Amino acid sequence: MALVLCALSPVFAAGDTSAASQYSLGDQTLSLNLGGFIPLFLVGGSPQVGNANLSLGGVGSIDWAAYLSAHWRIGASLGGTFTFDPNFTALLMVPIIAKISYLIDFYPWEVPLTFGAGMNIVKYSADSTIDLLLKPGTGLFWTYNSSWSFGFNLNYWWDMQFTNASSLGFVAGNFLELSFSALYHY
Repeated sequence: MALVLCALSPVFAAGDTSAASQYSLGDQTLSLNLGGFIPLFLVGGSPQVGNANLSLGGVGSIDWAAYLSAHWRIGASLGGTFTFDPNFTALLMVPIIAKISYLIDFYPWEVPLTFGAGMNIVKYSADSTIDLLLKPGTGLFWTYNSSWSFGFNLNYWWDMQFTNASSLGFVAGNFLELSFSALYHY
């Protein structure tokens, strides 16, 4: 399937089929991301490394970014996730992230290497916390035309909840996000 998409991508690239798309200082993007959320494991709890004991969930976000150069952009993300424990109690998270990305460009494909950091508002049962969230990731995007790109994101979430209940001083939730993205360039 991937080989067919690669072979046909020049046929479907509407309009501009010249060399790599060029971005410059001040160009911006807005993207909508929807996909799956995979709880991996916890670090710092009891036992020291353990199963997250959560179901597969969903994730969504809206991202904005501005280009600093043809390959660097900075931006922000506001999102939300949900997943459930075995008793069907929901774990809800709302991350607010500042991001920086480096784009590897091989027209009509782009691979963003992204790092984000910010706060994660977490609600589980009657408990609420604001945690530190570190979010490295990558993706693969196909440039449809000068305004639109479509692709996938793969992001690792490292959610640090600071607590005295752990010998490490924190409990870190480790999660994986796989999402589809529609990205608008303006």
